[in-house]
Amino acid sequence: MQKTENVLTRLYRDPIKNLSITGFAENNNITAVKVYKNSLYLKGTSDHSWIYFSCGNEEELCYLINELQDNDEYFASLEDWMLPHVTKHKNIEWLLTTMRLYLPAKARIERSTFRITKLSLEDLDFILNNSNYKNFLSVEYLQERIQKSYSAGIRENGKLVAWGLTHDDGALGSLHVLENHRGNGYGKAIVTSLIEQCRAGGKIPFAQIEEKNLPALGLVRKLGFKEDRRVTWIKLK
Repeated sequence: MQKTENVLTRLYRDPIKNLSITGFAENNNITAVKVYKNSLYLKGTSDHSWIYFSCGNEEELCYLINELQDNDEYFASLEDWMLPHVTKHKNIEWLLTTMRLYLPAKARIERSTFRITKLSLEDLDFILNNSNYKNFLSVEYLQERIQKSYSAGIRENGKLVAWGLTHDDGALGSLHVLENHRGNGYGKAIVTSLIEQCRAGGKIPFAQIEEKNLPALGLVRKLGFKEDRRVTWIKLK
């Protein structure tokens, strides 16, 4: 298997296209890599054993798919054109499709005036119980993200009322504001904090948001995020 450093060098050549796969490779244990011409796949472990592709054409993608194992089930950040090839002769247990947006370096962000705190493991159960995506989250995954990711929370009288963190690929996510506390600018403050933390760490801030989630899309667009491409996560069976 190629060293992760060598793989990252290839991925850094197209940083926007490879935002998700690069972030995953930087933050997780990589168990397999296959390079073919100008394309590659890598497999790594976070909550599941995920497969990512960095690929530009069908011939190279089909070759890489043929190199996979029969029990490879979890695929991440698939572009629309990749889906028919990955799912060919397969059944899909679930899928989640999002729009990827990134924040250009020239975009200027105003610092929030709200007091932001890091999330802690004491927040885990509360976040999981109130998440809109609890079907896609596990206690183990969320625990790891709280411990390792950039995170931000706003509390009132010691109670967590708004939060966000970064996922296993570095994407800003899990943004949530309790219903009775919306309209106060908390969501913007959380995203702003995560942006600042990403930039301080030398990363390009990006988010992957369901297209039906109009409030979240509207928020990041107002902050200067630009649409990149639609990407999908799937589990086969």
